[in-house]
Amino acid sequence: MTAASSIPVADSSPVAAMGRGVAAGFLRAAAVLLLASLIFGLLVATYYTPLAPRLNGLGLRLYLLRPLHTGAAIGWIYLGGMAMVHRWLFDHLERTLAPERALAVARGLVWRARAQLWLWTACVLIAALAYASGYTSGREYLEYPPWLALPILAGWLLFAVNFAKVTGFALARLPVYAWMWGTSVFLFVFSFVEAHAWVLDWLLARPVRDLAIQWKAMGSLVGSFNLLVYGSIAWLGTRLSGDERYARSHTAYALFLVGVLNSFTNYGHHTYHLAQGEAMKWVSFVVSMSEIVIFAKVVWDCTRIGRAWAARGGQPAISALLIATTGWTALQLLLALVISVPPLNAVVHGTLAIAAHSMGTLIGIDTMAMLAVGLWLVHESGAAAPVVAARRLFAIIVANIGLALLWASLLWVGVGAGWQLLASGRLPWIGVFPGWLGSALIVAGSLLLAGIAPLAWPMLRRQPRSARAIAASCR
Repeated sequence: MTAASSIPVADSSPVAAMGRGVAAGFLRAAAVLLLASLIFGLLVATYYTPLAPRLNGLGLRLYLLRPLHTGAAIGWIYLGGMAMVHRWLFDHLERTLAPERALAVARGLVWRARAQLWLWTACVLIAALAYASGYTSGREYLEYPPWLALPILAGWLLFAVNFAKVTGFALARLPVYAWMWGTSVFLFVFSFVEAHAWVLDWLLARPVRDLAIQWKAMGSLVGSFNLLVYGSIAWLGTRLSGDERYARSHTAYALFLVGVLNSFTNYGHHTYHLAQGEAMKWVSFVVSMSEIVIFAKVVWDCTRIGRAWAARGGQPAISALLIATTGWTALQLLLALVISVPPLNAVVHGTLAIAAHSMGTLIGIDTMAMLAVGLWLVHESGAAAPVVAARRLFAIIVANIGLALLWASLLWVGVGAGWQLLASGRLPWIGVFPGWLGSALIVAGSLLLAGIAPLAWPMLRRQPRSARAIAASCR
């Protein structure tokens, strides 16, 4: 049995075809950024080896590669999440409006979605050219020229208009995934604007306040794309099971509220060392500890992995990715709880242990989840070529072995540096790492690329010609 053969292709109604076309456009762009991020990440890993001077000689300097790597990774998550949201918007539109009215609204969704995608594509190219020319703002994750924030925000607002046109933000009767996506819309606008407050001279003159606001804003931005991911997984679950009860349950909404609260406060474990008010630090610590509730739920889910695997039916690759997401969520929440405890935070903050946490989260949770979403969107659109399930399962295993090696290597070196700090009162020089680290990171990166590339490749395919023709005939 193939992974695609048992997944029914959605109906060929005009609105559905338009929705699949919009989702496919976002998904293709997301897959390109995912592969680019993996390639740039592999080059970044080379900087931990004696080959670093050769890369410098080729003009592939670290200050260029790092923002290309991290920016592409973040773009992959945002665009992949918006592919799923748009697919749901068209689906919800068709279910709630008369055919003529739904078709009229759908046309507006299509042109705004295309405008956003073209706008963001232009921003990506301009940012890459800026880095290549030697420009960087020096702001972590915001290295692009600050004026690019305006078209990026304009693109997001087009997405917000699409969401508002369909839902009116009247979420009271909608499942939890609609709440997650609606919250993400507002959270991105608020935190993105806040993240660019550094352009104000008033803030630049106050470095401690500047650093605190930067960490807070970036933590909330991470929350905004996490909500896109979590909502996408929640809707995917309802489509796979045909049951929306969990998406409307008290448990789902309670976990959603805990996640939103953490998006505003859990940045604190990055700012314990700053001269801030103690009240804010205590609020951050207490809220971070509330993640124990989510951790307990994830561990409970992990106990049912055997049943999930047995019930995977004709979709073993998607099931395997969801199981991997659950497992990595448990590991990452455990690590997050540990580094939220101030004495332990003091040991590992500023070391590669924090990089292990961020990489494990972005790849193990967000990327595994969005790969599951992407494969479902591809199969649902009928664009996937038949693939032997065993090949995709093997690719998933390879990718997770690579991630485990990456995570363990960074964590081991980071904790070791922290213990040295505790023993001697100083960190080892930032340029000194164990000789084996570079080789381990290159092997890990190669395994990740080898495992993820076959999963991302189907997302680059175009819709079937019949679906494109149906959508085009209604514009």
